[in-house]
Amino acid sequence: MKKYWRRFLFLASVALLGCVCAGGPPRGDDIKAGAFLSPPAWARPQVMWHWVGYNVTKEGITKDLESMKNAGIAGALIFQITSAGTSRFTSLANVYTPGIEYYNDKWFALLRHAAAEADRLGLELGLHNCIGWSVSGGSWITPENTMMQVVWSEAGITGPIAYDKFLAQPASKLNYYKDIAVLLVPRSGEPSPGKIIDVTDKMRPDGRLICEIPKGKYTIYRFGHTPTGSKPSAAPKNTNALEADKMSAHAMRLHMKNVLKPLKKNLGDYFGRSFKIINFDSYEAGAQNWTPLMRTEFQARKGYDIIPWLPVLAGRIIESKEASEGFQRDLKTVIADMYLEYSFRLPKKMINEMGLEMQSEPYMTGPGHHPKPFNTFDAAPVVDRPTTEFWFHRRRDELDIWQVNAALPFFGKTVLSAEAFSGRGEHSSWNETPARLKFSGDIAFSRGVNRMILHHWVHQPFPDHLKPGMCMGPWGTHFGRNQTWYEPGKAWLSYLARSQYLLQQGEKVSDFVSLDVYMPGGDVISRKTLLNHVTIKDGNVVSPTGRTYKLLAVPNQGTLELETLEKIGEVVEQGAVIFGPKPTTPAPCRDFPAAAKRFKKLADRLWGEGTPSSKGENICGSGKVLWGGSVEEALRGLGVSPSVKFNGAVDDSICWQHRKAGDTDIFYFSNIEAKPKLLNLVLRSENKTPEIWNPETGSVSPLAVWHPTDAGVGVSLPLKANEALFVVFRKPVARKDFAANVISPESGVSYAMEARADAGWIVKAPEAGDYILQTAAGKTLRATVASAPESMAISGEWKVKFEPPAGGSFSSKLTTLESWTCSGDKRIKYFSGTAIYTNTFTIPKGNIANDLSVLLKLGDVREMASVSINGRQVGTLWHAPFEIDVTQYIKPGVNEISISVTNTWANRLIGDGQYPDDCEWGWGNAKEGRPLRMFPAWLIEGKPRPSAQRQAFSTWNYFTEKSALLDAGLLGEVKLEFWRHAAFQ
Repeated sequence: MKKYWRRFLFLASVALLGCVCAGGPPRGDDIKAGAFLSPPAWARPQVMWHWVGYNVTKEGITKDLESMKNAGIAGALIFQITSAGTSRFTSLANVYTPGIEYYNDKWFALLRHAAAEADRLGLELGLHNCIGWSVSGGSWITPENTMMQVVWSEAGITGPIAYDKFLAQPASKLNYYKDIAVLLVPRSGEPSPGKIIDVTDKMRPDGRLICEIPKGKYTIYRFGHTPTGSKPSAAPKNTNALEADKMSAHAMRLHMKNVLKPLKKNLGDYFGRSFKIINFDSYEAGAQNWTPLMRTEFQARKGYDIIPWLPVLAGRIIESKEASEGFQRDLKTVIADMYLEYSFRLPKKMINEMGLEMQSEPYMTGPGHHPKPFNTFDAAPVVDRPTTEFWFHRRRDELDIWQVNAALPFFGKTVLSAEAFSGRGEHSSWNETPARLKFSGDIAFSRGVNRMILHHWVHQPFPDHLKPGMCMGPWGTHFGRNQTWYEPGKAWLSYLARSQYLLQQGEKVSDFVSLDVYMPGGDVISRKTLLNHVTIKDGNVVSPTGRTYKLLAVPNQGTLELETLEKIGEVVEQGAVIFGPKPTTPAPCRDFPAAAKRFKKLADRLWGEGTPSSKGENICGSGKVLWGGSVEEALRGLGVSPSVKFNGAVDDSICWQHRKAGDTDIFYFSNIEAKPKLLNLVLRSENKTPEIWNPETGSVSPLAVWHPTDAGVGVSLPLKANEALFVVFRKPVARKDFAANVISPESGVSYAMEARADAGWIVKAPEAGDYILQTAAGKTLRATVASAPESMAISGEWKVKFEPPAGGSFSSKLTTLESWTCSGDKRIKYFSGTAIYTNTFTIPKGNIANDLSVLLKLGDVREMASVSINGRQVGTLWHAPFEIDVTQYIKPGVNEISISVTNTWANRLIGDGQYPDDCEWGWGNAKEGRPLRMFPAWLIEGKPRPSAQRQAFSTWNYFTEKSALLDAGLLGEVKLEFWRHAAFQ
């Protein structure tokens, strides 16, 4: 007979209470089931709290923060942005709360109120370091302190000749330009720096050049620098702000002083208490390649003068192609080092000195043609709270594409925050649900994210009857107190918090680290880190924090820097194991011929002379170099078993992570497909008993089927559709025998295994049958499941009370469970909110027994359902399958059931389009929607709206009256399913 499994895990209704706790995750031996059930503050998600335009009220601030606390949110990051959410759309023509501007007295009064309320509620507060959402600048940054770029003009001349002409000034921006140098460059060939004549001192301030031109043909280059013109992204209209020079200590210090000092002055005692974070969002300011002190910085860092090499920026080859490319590499390295020093380390130092922490998304986004000015792998470990981002509609391989997660463990960083569930208008049009978000969220967890910062929770300044209210332009996801599923959504937030409680424990397990390029399964370090922070001990690669790796992977395309190869040679001599193909060519440099000779000699010593075979190894000193095959094969050859081994084909629908906290192993598994799975695995853990920690229910229970093996622990882990579970090894093994295999009566039957407290096992199934259990000691046990009562539909008339978030409630009766959109009653057809279905059902006395479990199946639900039976809350179901154990809630005879079903805002917003509009809309597009052009007079004046039949109000319109409605409500049969228990004998 074929083996088939299905684990049935009972859900329980649990409120996320949690208290505000100082500090971070405990040691592995302090992981507590009680804290998992009700996680502390450090484990809860936070939010990005956007103040959209200057539309902010104290009343709204208090309600926003109270709603966060009530939902289980731990803190908020404030962003002051444009009312359109992005500069691509026109801002609102008026404001709801006049007189507020960024950093003026009224604005600071509101911020202080927010800090005071956060302190009262035990929430953590932070602020983006500049107006808008990127990157670091303000009105205090004038053109001489903004980001700079090299510009030039050129003119041809033939000598000898006495030259006396005005040179054209290169193009400039912001009416700011400064000269760098004037150079005479031979027009033909590839001149060396020594052939370039610097005539800078021959040019007067007005651009008049008076000099003798030697014999020959020359190009006169006038090099200067001018602002790039970059400004903070998405700032409110009429903002006069520039980005600070990222390579200038003076400019960045000026910026941070103007940010921090007014905050400390205005926030008083709340500064450093409830107000704790200065945030830097993803880098979107574009490239810069100059700063006033560049010549001095370049000389100090590279040991030669940059001036004779400037013509390379104008497209000239100086000395040779390799030398010119080498200069460009040197310039890129200097820029990256200055960014790291002045845009990351300097702000962090100033922020820390003020008692705050720096949070940063240390990567560049925006147009792909801009060169990346810094190395994420160097920047990520610098900040206090490194952060990535993910968009909920993206594909699996598009989450954390910058691999921030892999750059942290080497330096002992164990917590990775994420701007979580960002969405574009075409995907986030008030139609998002926790079920839709779970896919990307679970993958993010498996990629190392363990502190979600929900994007977004927009500040709501309006009276409570105006919902959903203020939007962040087209962007989602729409969280917040006006979301229809705010209340049932707490169950999902509990799921996130419980997951983060375990995922912040200890550190991610990685057996190898790769150089410059991320390789799945490992950590990553930069070239700078290899050169400065890697040591070797007992054949292992060791980080400054003591983290060890069995090998260093060096993926390359045949090219490496000579300095890097020399370091590789050094660590191999000391005992390291290197894995990667043989490099054949040094990266371009100024002394390329000499470097090439040295490079070949060293590569031949490490990989062997000539072209290596497709797979092999070479002993060198105390270490060795491996190549060919996969890194997993290389690790196996070193005797390292995988953290997780899938017996059979690897299932791409399963995402996972392994963490270790002291002696505790924590494995996370998520089934991101809509069908159940049985995972047969070997997990790398020793001498501990596996437990199932369920983040949806908060329950902790022993895993039923598992047995020790030579490579770890063999487990059979059933996962329901869309289910995520943790397997935690923390307690010593107490059993003397183990369940190794279970054979079911026939293929396709559903059943569940449970371990008993007396070291035995029971099986639960809805159908009769004989089951065989084979133990690790060779015993064969049997269990016979008797017939269970037949499933029972809950039918008849359902009374339904519709409770919209805006507008009055009303009631109806339904005899058929179908989508509300099928109703002829427009109130129901276009309804958004929560509808409470009530009914009764009768349970025969024989259907209640100690050897029976009862499962409530709701069928197809759109979108969430909270269940209570006989007046007792059972639980909230927020994704398929919509099933929950109700054994402890039912009784013989008549039972009352209540099912509160909540859908999204979409149908109500579409329905409002059937009625006359009382708002004026600006330009938009079909995909993203369109903005409100201005707040209507009835809103500003607090009067009733003219179009009384419209129930919803939003500052962004995604829909038309012809937009397709979304199915809503209970869409099929609701039934009870009975499962019989039997013990193995």
